[in-house]
Amino acid sequence: MKNTSLPERANKLIQLSIDNHIYAFNYFQWPDTLPENEYWFSPDALSIANSAVEKELTEEQKIKLSKWECINSFSLNNSGERELIHEVSRVMHELPIGESKEYLHHLIDEENQHMWYFNKFCNQYAGKVYTDKKLQLKKEKTSKVIDHFLVFARVLIFEEIGHYYNIMNSKDERVNQFVRQINKAHYSEEARHITFGRHLLTPLAEQALSSEESTLKIKSELNKSIQMNINSLYNPSMYRDAGLEKPMLIRSRLLEDENRKLIHQNTILKGIKKVFAKLELDLNVNV
Repeated sequence: MKNTSLPERANKLIQLSIDNHIYAFNYFQWPDTLPENEYWFSPDALSIANSAVEKELTEEQKIKLSKWECINSFSLNNSGERELIHEVSRVMHELPIGESKEYLHHLIDEENQHMWYFNKFCNQYAGKVYTDKKLQLKKEKTSKVIDHFLVFARVLIFEEIGHYYNIMNSKDERVNQFVRQINKAHYSEEARHITFGRHLLTPLAEQALSSEESTLKIKSELNKSIQMNINSLYNPSMYRDAGLEKPMLIRSRLLEDENRKLIHQNTILKGIKKVFAKLELDLNVNV
């Protein structure tokens, strides 16, 4: 990560948001339908990729599953960004970061539009949006400095994981062109959010990680957040909607699959673990 001050980085990101703003409400040309015989999700990014379960499925079953993995991914973005807007709005004016907080207005504006097009996509092409169970997590009361750090650390976990899937699905030419376009548009704006979030955590960590007790508490909360985000990638509803038998058993097998665990640790979570390691937060979540 380049050693740039938060105010300098925020000013650059504000200008990039102004110059490269996507007005989502008229940016996309929405097809009436999407073909069911094309991948809607990169086969390399499917929750079954490189697992024993994958070997048991036909190409036709994988293509059908890809539709529902896409719906799950977009549903997670829809509900996750709703929570993000709520949490960031709740704390943004309390942050001790001066004028850098102006960028958060751009972030909220962009996330609101993302939430709109993910919701529209799921309803238009699948007739539903999956419920995100992790929104039911009860958050413990903490000091303001710990609360502020956890808000943006959780946001960064959510965005870094989503970023991995945006990249995979926007670059894979096997994926339907319209789905690729949505992933690419989301990727371009989320890249700025992630850059800001990585820089913001450094000043927030100075007070939040000031004692061993607070550090242990934060580690525990972040491990839970990572666990929930990873678990949400294995939604039994998408296996059921794809016509696969015993969806809960499939989920359990995949969460226990050693190859899937390696993908979590070495690929999906690689970037976020590096960010936290620089803050001397070595997370040992077992996913």
